[in-house]
Amino acid sequence: MTLNFSLAFFAAVIGAFLGKYLGWAIRAWPGHEQFHCDYLACPKCEKGIKRGCYNAGATQDKLYIVFSALVAGLSVYFFGLSVKSVISWVFAAACLIITVVDCRYLIIPDRISVNGCYIGLIYAAVSSLWFYYTKTPLSYHIDFFDSLIGLAIGYGGLQILAWFALILLKKDGMGGGDIKLLGAIGAFLGWKGALTTMIIASFIGSIIGIATIIFQRIFYRKKYQPLSHMIPFGPYLCIGFLLVFYFGLEPFMKMFEAYQNWVIQ
Repeated sequence: MTLNFSLAFFAAVIGAFLGKYLGWAIRAWPGHEQFHCDYLACPKCEKGIKRGCYNAGATQDKLYIVFSALVAGLSVYFFGLSVKSVISWVFAAACLIITVVDCRYLIIPDRISVNGCYIGLIYAAVSSLWFYYTKTPLSYHIDFFDSLIGLAIGYGGLQILAWFALILLKKDGMGGGDIKLLGAIGAFLGWKGALTTMIIASFIGSIIGIATIIFQRIFYRKKYQPLSHMIPFGPYLCIGFLLVFYFGLEPFMKMFEAYQNWVIQ
């Protein structure tokens, strides 16, 4: 227990050091994906505290540092010094960047989503080869063919929905960034993980969307106009992805089974 806590504390220190680069990455979008050193600090206002500054520095950067430290520490505490603990931090950091950028600009950086597809397949290939030769799986193992099918279903599933939306609604119903992101998620989680992520994301997005409509109706007397606003779907995909990664498929399979039994009855 003492050793785990010590390792977790050391990991949290490293995570805090890396946390400032999350703000760097978030400020770099959209349009400045080269990560110039200027983006390490907020150039818009002194100390980055000007209200409404999307490049806001001081306060948000502190939150990113705390987030990074917590994720790094908890990952090592629960998973030990392993591949899974490193991947845990990378996944959480990527999801934070996607969530903030998508909420602000309604885009998902291709550098994360598209490269995530490639990296997911490469990792799955390495994981499969490691298991084939050592007969011992990595701390986070995914079969290459499962990853390949997950990429196809994740990308293809949302792409088909986007085509249907375009045909029926005469407008884009799903952004290309969401499609590529679910493809990357499928590459890392497999086809079952991709489908589960999409279901969770759709459920959470629906609940929050309905709650937002009701809130605006009650407090701002704002009438709901169908298809009048674009909603960032990336954050919900990230939530579903992390839930499946950390808790696995079993809890959600039991929930789906319980729901199915309830509907049949």
